[in-house]
Amino acid sequence: MTGPFGFEVRAAWRRNDAAIEADAIDFWRRNALLPDGVEPEARAKELIAAAYKDGKLVAVSTATIMRIEFLRANFAVIRGATDPRYRRSKAQLALAVPSREALQSWAIAHPEEKLAGGFVFVDQSEWGDFTKLPVWPESELALVGYGDDGQQLRAAWFDHFVFGRDPVLTPPPLPPVSPEGLAGVEFREGWRREDPQIEVDVIAFWNRLGILPAGASAEERVKDIVIAAYLDGQVIGVVTASLDILPQVRARLAMLRGAVDPAFRRRHIGIMMMFMVRPIIERWSRDNPRERVAGIGTIVQSPDLAERAKRPWSRFNRYMLIGFTPNDWQVRVNWFEDFRLD
Repeated sequence: MTGPFGFEVRAAWRRNDAAIEADAIDFWRRNALLPDGVEPEARAKELIAAAYKDGKLVAVSTATIMRIEFLRANFAVIRGATDPRYRRSKAQLALAVPSREALQSWAIAHPEEKLAGGFVFVDQSEWGDFTKLPVWPESELALVGYGDDGQQLRAAWFDHFVFGRDPVLTPPPLPPVSPEGLAGVEFREGWRREDPQIEVDVIAFWNRLGILPAGASAEERVKDIVIAAYLDGQVIGVVTASLDILPQVRARLAMLRGAVDPAFRRRHIGIMMMFMVRPIIERWSRDNPRERVAGIGTIVQSPDLAERAKRPWSRFNRYMLIGFTPNDWQVRVNWFEDFRLD
């Protein structure tokens, strides 16, 4: 049956399908697509999926399972090959979703492999404008860094994967936000508004709890307020963002910091503020394209988030793990959909 983009896609991952393997071996030899020293018979055992046009194989995806050290997990490192006559077609796009589904299903069925997702090394000269997308929509492969040779490094975590656990076969529950916990709480937007009342109230909040790090200027940091949570006229939580280049991804991000009064931490105020932050900054980024803000970044430091941090990715909040700081804190990024990389 013909699928998306006009190709018939056949799954092959770990199926030992003799017919698809034979077609792939002929395809590689006929088009001289394999590097020197790589035997087509061995590569055929790494097939994920194959795209056919009019009964003829025209593109394949293959993978090798490797540990990606900076992500501290095992990934299927994916390669693609396309018949030169079809390189301007969407054959590789047709393979993206079936390849992800085949790998993820196998990973769930083989928890001992601890396969966390898919990973690709992208030659920017070959992929052109497609490399400007922070997240590829079909495969969900997102930019997580650059190699020493300038290649883009992209990863897509599987939905089920959790560090240190067997696969979770059901989607994660939405973060608990109880109406009772938020009763009486007012959220006030402060991003780039220079609201003197919010600034005074937030400084009082920081001073009351003594939570600013040594050397930090409260008067400077209040200029970075994104949102503040009030109860009975007093600030009980705040999120700020500084606009910084994150060298790992060579992009300018709004790096978030958040704090909630310890007396109110079980009322889900922090979760609600983090949920509200993205549309505020994304809207501002669209209205101010010269600022070149590509998304939101955060460094996970709070011990209260340790259990949630075992999930490297969530469709609910879309904060994706892209690495770790030298002191082992997680670095996460939430890319804006409309942004295009340089």
